[in-house]
Amino acid sequence: MRTLTITSLLCCAFFLVLACNDDDDNNGEIPSNDVPETAGIGYTETNEDPTNTYNALIATLNANDNIGIVAEVNHTANAENAGLTLDYTRTVYFGNPALGTPLMQDNIQAGLDLPQRISVYTDEDNHTVVTYNSIDYIINRHGLGTVSTTDMIGNALANIVNASTGEEVTLNPIENSASKGIISVSSPNDFDTTYSNIINTLNSLEPISIIAELDHQANAQSADLDLGPAKLIIFGNPALGTPLMEDSRTMALDLPQKMLVYQDAEGSVHIIYNDPYYIADRHDVDDNDNTLSTIAQALENIANSGASES
Repeated sequence: MRTLTITSLLCCAFFLVLACNDDDDNNGEIPSNDVPETAGIGYTETNEDPTNTYNALIATLNANDNIGIVAEVNHTANAENAGLTLDYTRTVYFGNPALGTPLMQDNIQAGLDLPQRISVYTDEDNHTVVTYNSIDYIINRHGLGTVSTTDMIGNALANIVNASTGEEVTLNPIENSASKGIISVSSPNDFDTTYSNIINTLNSLEPISIIAELDHQANAQSADLDLGPAKLIIFGNPALGTPLMEDSRTMALDLPQKMLVYQDAEGSVHIIYNDPYYIADRHDVDDNDNTLSTIAQALENIANSGASES
């Protein structure tokens, strides 16, 4: 298995800063999510044990020398560490720079949704669901043109899930929403300073853990491809993320939080991240306004720290 270039890979996953308010509790109830209706995902459902299914998924990924596993997130264990409960939910992040880099060459902002990730969870009927963001979702969200590797990525994702479960994948249609849910902050600092400022801010916030730092440019070079400076940070705090996943388990595909720092062709530096309200709407998350407001403010503060000249 080829390992992707990462600066930091931690075992614990946390979803942003500060604890959620009691008003955002779902009283431990897991709402119906039997057949996931989230737009732009691929999924399959099986009666197999979720741990066995997840282990089969990891074995399938490890058997492919072109794939590198970037991080594994045990959302259930992280919820327990925060004094919360969440039925079996795990996500694995993985990628192949030879396939993913051409997407970012077309639009560098696609790096916010790369590497790929697959989530495994149990629904209220105790079925095991395996799900991922479809390639059509990424193409639509980032306005990608004709990229030679998109069909290969789509087929690879479906084949990985099929090999792990023995079940065929269902693809939910995408939504042509005017809002792509990406918030962008321009930085007056150079790339390295901007990135370091964000890392220093995250490390100074005690509730936060950085799960992984992914250097897209270095990974592109490992595949003999060119890409401008671009680094992704995956980080978070389960006190905020768990209530959202209690409301809709497919939220695990967009949690923990991600922030991409990149330099464009003109040399300008940008910080982008997912608008938490867009992500919540995508996964049909309701009654968590206080949590979403806290997440939105935290992300804004973190991004602004990268652009700070002080």
